[in-house]
This record gives sequence, C-alpha cells and structure tokens, in this order.
Amino acid sequence: MKKLFNKTLWMILSVVMATLLVISTALYTIAYSYQTLLNQTFGLKNYDIVDEGDGSENTEYFKAKYTEKQELMTAGATVSEAVEAEGLVLMKNNGALPLDKSKGLKVSLFGTGSVNINNSVQGMRGGAGGAIDSAEELTTFKDALEAVDVKVNGDLWNLYLTGAAKSYGGYKKLDASTNIQTYYINEAPWSVYGTVRSTFAEYSDAAVVVLTRDGTEGADLNAFGSDGKDGNYLALSNEETDLLKEISALKRSGTFKNIIVILNSAAAIQLDFLENEDIDVDACMWIGNTGMTGINAVAKALVGDVVPSGRLSDTYVYDNFSSPAMASWVLNNNKVFSSSWNNGNLDNTQKYYGVYVEGIYVGYRYYETRYADVVEKASNVGVYNYTDTVAYPFGSGMSYTNFEYGDISVEADANGKTYEVSVEVTNAGNAYSGKEVVQIYLQKPYTDYAIENQMEVAAVELVGFGKTEVLAPGAKQTVTVTVEKEDFASYDVYGAETYILDEGTYYLAAGKDAHDALNNILAKKGFTTDDGMDYNGNAGLAWSTKVEVRDTQTYAVSGESGKEINNKLAFADPNRNINAGGNLVTYVSRSNWTGTWPKKAVTLELTAAMVADLQSDKEPENEGEMPAFGESNGLTLIMLRGKDYDDADWDKLLDEMSFEDYNTLLTTAYCITAAVESVVKPETKEMDGPTYCKEQDGAKNLRFPCEGIWASTFNVDLLAQVGEVLANHSLFLGYHGMWIPGINIHRTPYNGRTHEYFSEDPFLTGICSQAEIEAIQEYGVIAWPKHFILNDQEANRNGIGIWGNEQAIREIMLKPWKYALSPERGNAHGVMSSFNRVGSIWSSGSPELVNGIMRDEFGFNGMIITDMADANGTVYMSCVDGIMAGTDLWLSSGKDHSFAAYKNNATVVNAMRESCHRILYNVCNYSAAMNGYSSTTKLERVYVWWEKAVISLLTVSCVLAAASLTMLILSEIKNKKDGKSLNDEKDSI
Repeated sequence: MKKLFNKTLWMILSVVMATLLVISTALYTIAYSYQTLLNQTFGLKNYDIVDEGDGSENTEYFKAKYTEKQELMTAGATVSEAVEAEGLVLMKNNGALPLDKSKGLKVSLFGTGSVNINNSVQGMRGGAGGAIDSAEELTTFKDALEAVDVKVNGDLWNLYLTGAAKSYGGYKKLDASTNIQTYYINEAPWSVYGTVRSTFAEYSDAAVVVLTRDGTEGADLNAFGSDGKDGNYLALSNEETDLLKEISALKRSGTFKNIIVILNSAAAIQLDFLENEDIDVDACMWIGNTGMTGINAVAKALVGDVVPSGRLSDTYVYDNFSSPAMASWVLNNNKVFSSSWNNGNLDNTQKYYGVYVEGIYVGYRYYETRYADVVEKASNVGVYNYTDTVAYPFGSGMSYTNFEYGDISVEADANGKTYEVSVEVTNAGNAYSGKEVVQIYLQKPYTDYAIENQMEVAAVELVGFGKTEVLAPGAKQTVTVTVEKEDFASYDVYGAETYILDEGTYYLAAGKDAHDALNNILAKKGFTTDDGMDYNGNAGLAWSTKVEVRDTQTYAVSGESGKEINNKLAFADPNRNINAGGNLVTYVSRSNWTGTWPKKAVTLELTAAMVADLQSDKEPENEGEMPAFGESNGLTLIMLRGKDYDDADWDKLLDEMSFEDYNTLLTTAYCITAAVESVVKPETKEMDGPTYCKEQDGAKNLRFPCEGIWASTFNVDLLAQVGEVLANHSLFLGYHGMWIPGINIHRTPYNGRTHEYFSEDPFLTGICSQAEIEAIQEYGVIAWPKHFILNDQEANRNGIGIWGNEQAIREIMLKPWKYALSPERGNAHGVMSSFNRVGSIWSSGSPELVNGIMRDEFGFNGMIITDMADANGTVYMSCVDGIMAGTDLWLSSGKDHSFAAYKNNATVVNAMRESCHRILYNVCNYSAAMNGYSSTTKLERVYVWWEKAVISLLTVSCVLAAASLTMLILSEIKNKKDGKSLNDEKDSI
C-alpha cells in the first residue's frame, strides 16, 4: 500500500506518460496531415460503399476495352512501335538506307547510347529517377536488329556493356553552391577501343553511331558547363567528334561502307558536326525517346521494313544558339534562362525572372521569316544565310520513295468559317510503298499598320495537315485539309486590342515542310533564285486571297463562348504593366531584325509595386451571403448525372455539404479528389504522365515514345490509339484521371522536359493534344493537360516570374490550350496549372488567365489543379489567391493548405462552393469512378488500420497519463495526511 502511493514513483511515471502522450498526439497529428499519402501508399480507402437498392440500375457508365494484363500490354507494345515507326524522321540519306538485308548484313554499333537506348521520358535512362523498372526487360537495339536478320558486332557491344567502356555514359550532377544541375555526355574515348578495332572489318556494312541525350524535371539542359562543345550539352563532345572522325577515316580506308547516325534524344541535337569535313555521315535519323517497343521500328526502318514517313516537329540547326530565344538565354550569367532580382528580401520563390524577348518568333517562325525578308529585300534584315543556319526545316523528312504533288485547290466552305484545301499526291517511286504528309501553311500580310502597332507576323505558320494512306508505287490519293479562317487573324495589342483580320493578301501553300511551303509562296509572288532563294518554289502549290478592308469585329468575340476578347495580359509585359515602373523590354521584330536582336542580358528592376504583387494571400472583401450547409435534401451525386451545370438541383446538392467538406475536397488532392460522404461522391485517383502511367504496378514498362515523336507522325489517328491505351492502362491500375498531355512549347531545345511536350509549333501541339484527350476521355479517364502556362523551361521554376508580350503569349503559348480545352474541340475536363508566375502573379492565381481566358474565352468548365502545392508550393500557391482566380484543387496532402482562416468570408466561401460545383459536375458526368454508383448508394466512414493504431495509441497514452496524474495527486494527498516528506519517501524506496 505504501508503494502504491509513492509520490516519487508517480511523479516519474507522470512525466513518462505525459511524454508518451505528447509523442502520441504529435504522431496522430502528423498521420492525419498525411492521411492521403498514407492511404495511397498502402492502397487504403477510409469508406465503404454500401448499396441499399435491388441492383436493377445500370451503373456501368464507362467500359474498359482491355481487362486482361497481357491483352493491354500487347496493345501497348503494338501502338508504341507504330508511333515510333511513323514518327521517326529520316533527315539525311545519300543512298545508304535502307540497308540491304538480303546480303547478310553485319553492322557495328557505336556509342554508349547504343547499349542503353533512351526509351524513357523521365530522368536519366536506365532507371534513375523512376525511369524504367529494368533495362533488361526491354528489347535492346542489338536484339531488335538481329530480329530483322542483321548481325551485330558482339565484341564491340560487350565493350560498352561489360568491357573497358562500361563506366562511360550519360549522367547528371547538381552543384549545391549554384543550384545548377549539369548533364554530362561522358562518351567513351577512342583509346578504349583497343583490340576490338580488329573486328570492324567483319562487321563493316555500316557503322551505326548512336548519339544519346537525356532530360528530366526540375532542371534545364546545359548551354554551358557540360562536356559538349563549348560546354553545350546538345553539341557533340570531343569524344563523340573524335569517334565520328575515326570511323570516317576507317570508311575512307575501306573498312566501313556506310556511316549512319541515330539521334536518340527528345531535344534537338546541334548538327554542326554534319558540316565537319573530317566527318562523313551517309544517313542521319532522329528517333527521339523510343518507348517500350520503338527500337523495333528503328531497326525495321534501317532495313526498309518500315518506310519512314515522320516529319520533324522541331527545326534542326547547325547552331542551337541561333534563335532569338537562345541568343538572349546565353547572355545571362552562367548561360541559364533565369535571372535574379536585385533584392535581398525575397524568398526563393520570388527572386527569379525570365523574359521571352523572341515574341512570336519561336522555332521556324524566326528562321523562315528572316529568310523571306532577305529574299524580299526588307530593311534592317542584316546578315543572314538560311542554308548556313538551318540544317533541316520544321516539317521536313525523307522517305525511301518519292512523292509528287498536283496543283493546290482551295474552296471556301459554305459555313464561311473554313477553307477546304486539296492536293493530289502520287507515289512516283518504283520500289517502295509509303505514306506522305501534306502540310498546309499560311502567310499573312505584314502591313504598315502591323508595323505601326507592333503587331508581328510570321512569314509562314502551319494551319493544317493530312497524311495519306500507304501508297504503292504509282498510286495516287487526294488529300483534303480543312483550314479554319480564324487562323488568319492576328492579335493586335496596341491597335484594336483584340484579334483582327488585317487588310492585304493572304497565301495558303502546300509544301513538304515549312521552308518548301514558303518557297512556293515566294514563287507565287514572283521571286526566284535570282532574288536570293535557295531553290525555286512551285507557284502551283500556292493560293492567294485578298482582304480589302481591315476586320476588327469578326474575331473579337470567342467562337467557343461568345464572350468578348480583349487585352487581358498587360500584367505579363514589363512594357505595359503599370507596376513595372520604367522597365522596358526590346522584343524581336521583323521590322528591324538588326536593331531588336538580343545583344545584352535583359535586366529588370524590381519596383515596390512589383514586390507587393509578388506577395500571396490577398484576401478579398467579405461580400454577399453565406451559402447553406448541412441540409438534408435527399440528393446524392449520381442523381444529378446528365443534368445541366446550371440545373437548380446542383444548389440543393451543394447545400448538403459542410464547410469542412469544401475544405477537404479542395485542399486534399494529392493524386486524388477526395470522397465526400455527405453527397456520396467517390474518391477519384489520378496519376502523372504524360507518356506512361508512372504507377507501374501490374503492367510494367508500358510506355510510349516522347511526345515529339507522336507529333512527328502527323497522324491524329495514331495519337487517338495512344490515348486509348493510356486510358485503359489507367483503369487497369485503378485510376480515373491522368495529368496528360504536356502541351507547353519547345521555345528552345533546352527545356529539361522537352520530352513531355509535342513541338515548337502551337497548331501541331494543339491538334495532337485534342486527338489524345478525346480518346482518353471516352473511357471515363479525365485528362488534365499541363502546365498552364509559360512553363516552357525548368530552371528555378518554383515561382519564377515569366514576362512576355500579349500577342506572343496568345498566338504561341495559349493557342494549344484552346484546342485542348474548348468544348467543341478536346473538351478536357481538367487542367494542371504551372509552378511559375506570369509577370509577378502566380499563374493559377491570375483571374485574367484562369477565369478571363481559360474559362470565358475558351469556354472551359472543367477542374483546375495546381502543380505540386506542398514543399516550395506551400510558400506561394495561396488558397485564397487561387480560389478567387478560378482554381479548384491543390495538389497537396492537405497538411499545408487550408481555407479555415476564411470560413467567415462569404466571398471566399462562395468561390469555394463554385469550385466544389465544378468538381462534382465533372466527376459525376465524366469519371469512371462513378461506375457502380446508383441512386441508392451510400458511403460509410471506416477507420483503416493506421487510424486504428494511432487512435489506440493516443487513447492508451491519454488513459495512462491521466491515471499517472491521478495517482500522483492521490499520493500527494495521502502523504500530506500521513505527514510524510518527499525525503522520507525516497528513504523508503
């Protein structure tokens, strides 16, 4: 009894139990902060689905095409190879290809990339960064060649795989002091080849040299500091150059018959090596990143079993710094895109900025326009030689046969909105059947009005394309391409402040590529090689029409929503942002190429007003009435399926939710949209892409080539097949949405995520995204295209401020989104926004971009989710800023984001309600997560095992702490009653 009331004992136990209680409470708090991640990690759901009906309702709203793993994998493998087969581009061929396999071909594969083909789209190849599960599970280049009866030099192969060259190959390294990640080529030097050189003579039909590059999220490719020429990662390294020189010498001595270069890179490799007099390349093929089975198509193309029909989705040049965007980029410190503000009081999400000085002149829009100005003798064009600059134009590509075009035919459609452009295509070869891509380009007039109002106009822009069926030698097919008249309009920032159709002559031309179409237009205008053209065009492939009076009305209203289109992006342009003070940017203009060309780094000064713009959590005034909560209206989500968005029942359903339901649904969206018990909304699961579902359990290595290869197929039917497989892969893995496709622009080749995006061209990007999205969503898998907007580079992406002019942002960067989002086009039901700011405003916190352009102009009524809102996003991806702009969901565990502080602000709460409305509407009508839900389905909350564990631990801790404290108090009372001191107790222990 004495020991039972020992005060010292209970004092010690009270401290121990209180500590355990604190630890248990912290564990409980942390666990629930990360409940989304925990449930996803362990595959748990904290609710049961209970149906109280008789099962008579048909609840299969969406049906998967593939239900068996092998069936799905076979379909994926087939489509992946088909995309590579039609997407790979034969850039150069002096007759070396196709190789004649009937003669018992023996070849030697060179380059560390030959044994480690970049088939991935995320991280360094070979598996780092979650790229692939095991390189051994995928077909090697050697296996693919041997499957088409080509023998491969085994000794050379083993040199790379297990021999002296094993330690070489690409890698990346982060410099913590500069936060610059550097990619290294690390090609094996010629000195390691040693005795293996003696095998070359036996395997001499071709030396196939694989040049491989990588890219990954979070860092751009290096213009400086790598081991490529002059530190340029996309130029050849000394070792690669030496390799090609040594092989060329062996060719000249009679050892090798042909040298074939394979460009295994999503990003455009600089092609100056093709002009090196010591390097003798017979054929060059771009294969991008090949996906799960694309390497089989590459092997087949080398021997003619596949006839190349891909056309370049980017321009390839001899100097990657020759574009205005890169000319500006390399003037910055360390030749990186971003600069930093001269202000020490900014955090890392506020301190960086970058400027798109090139305006609309991205990719071929620059190269072709300046060429046209040279031919047409424009003023201030400067020194510019097209053939010394451009190696292979946008849209170019060779075949193993020849195609001839008949004259162009153009008819205005009766709807007054389109032209039908027709061209007869003939396979004029005599040996190979193949497909041809017919490309239609537009030239708008560059008028005095345009110059006076700083409205830039490119010499050509892609406005349509079509691809033939497989044509046998001598076969013909008329290809008809629809061109929208809307594409004739230009955005006039300073004049009409909307889209206009300027007066003057407009041209449409068919061509084999952008340059060919431009030459056809120039020929139509009467120009020849005497005027400086590199070859004479075909005037019969060009057509013209004249606009007599400038039209400022027709395209000033959105064709999607009927709402007025006007200037909305002054805040993005230092020249127009009223808070930017005296900051001015010189944008590149064809009215004065020499005077506007980047000559020094763009430096902006941070004003006090801009600092204010950089701040987050701009709470609005508390206006309006609070909505109802917790009503019992007898509705569940599935009951509203098929009802209009504005149906009164949606308000009744929303009235059943609580504020806590709002808050959880909006802020707990890490790869899910949360279940809502009050309205019986199921949890949906989303997964990242864009060319494969990054959750691979159950169907390993189902992946496709990089998006650039998809685009280079110029085949929307193939892209639809990709979408179909990706949708079914998602369903197979239990997902209802994917963050795909990536539709940012290749404004330079140095974006670390070039592999995730389609092209330098906005039209091609938009058409590709539309085809994929339509196919994906047919199966109840919601597409969330990303990243809206101006996330065209990765350096310092967390909060970096991107500045540019409104015309360029609309015509280049925003145009693909119209194709992806508009209800009459792709009709995506989701969007992922971007890490960056536009000007000083976070992209997802801009009412002008989100509500003004995306929703009002494009007619989009889907869900908008942030990019990763935890970690760095916590600092600036403000809940109140986003919700007031029209953003709906935060890609977050819910730990660091909450609307609790705004619970009594009616303005914010009503914006939250509208976001919940959008989420519920889109999930109800377009998500396969609703499969199995009937009007009698209920959700019942259950506690999963980890919840039971932490609650039990907390309960036990509480009981023990309370018991210890109680006994301590009782001991104190008893000791006082007995007259004992603490020292007496110690003596009695």
